[in-house]
Amino acid sequence: MKRCPKCNRKYEDDTLKFCLEDGSSLSIAVRDPDPPRTEIMPPRVQPTLKTSADPTIPSYLNAGDFRPAPSEVRAANPVLTAGVIAIVLLLLALVGIAGFFVFKQSGGNEAKMNPADSPTPNRGASPTVREGSPNNNSEITTSESQTGTPLKIAAISSSVRLAVQANTYYPANAIDGKRSTAWIEGVDGPGLGEWIRFDFDREINLHRILIQPGYFKSPQIWAENNRISSLTAYFSDGTSRELAFTDRMESQKVDIGSVRTKWVKFVIKSVYSGSDPDTAISEVAFEWDK
Repeated sequence: MKRCPKCNRKYEDDTLKFCLEDGSSLSIAVRDPDPPRTEIMPPRVQPTLKTSADPTIPSYLNAGDFRPAPSEVRAANPVLTAGVIAIVLLLLALVGIAGFFVFKQSGGNEAKMNPADSPTPNRGASPTVREGSPNNNSEITTSESQTGTPLKIAAISSSVRLAVQANTYYPANAIDGKRSTAWIEGVDGPGLGEWIRFDFDREINLHRILIQPGYFKSPQIWAENNRISSLTAYFSDGTSRELAFTDRMESQKVDIGSVRTKWVKFVIKSVYSGSDPDTAISEVAFEWDK
């Protein structure tokens, strides 16, 4: 064995003459007569696995707690509650405003009939619906002041316009005492030749007919729909009358003298044209006695 006197590096190869690190001449190394004793290491103990029924839950002591402090939770809850209450109150306010406008709109569309220009029976109050069904006929009752005996009237027609949303156009609408409803015929075109008939429960002496020719729900609707210009009134005694009307949105009365009849049938003869080709009659009433 050789040793470098400068860096004390030892080489087992005795044939080397110079140090491979610093190039110094190597010298023969003298072996230590008393080498260190061999240290005996203690036997290696194999680790044993600890078995447990409960799973080990790792803890992160230095990772920081992500949960908010109790004081922060208590502070956040009132804010959240107040926000929810504010949203609920806002929604209730919006629903109330919408309901108000819907109610106002529906109330405006259903204008009441003015007693001054509405056709009503001469001997009693306005007609009230006695029986009715969603078809082409309905029975009403009118009061007769002299005897107190009610007159029942049933209305039928040759055709009916289909309902539009909640608006219906049955013949009974012509005797319900409301100018906001109407009978409207249901054929293509102006409805010439279509008819509406009123049957009484007994024979009466009919003197005058009151009629609202057109759809009197509003001036705009009245102008849009066809209005009756003339019609033929037929009676059960076999007679008839030609009735003519002016093109004005007002109740019109026709005197027919005295006709003994159990029913009256109106047949459309001519109309005043509107933008809507259907022809309407809002109200019909009769003045009569026994």
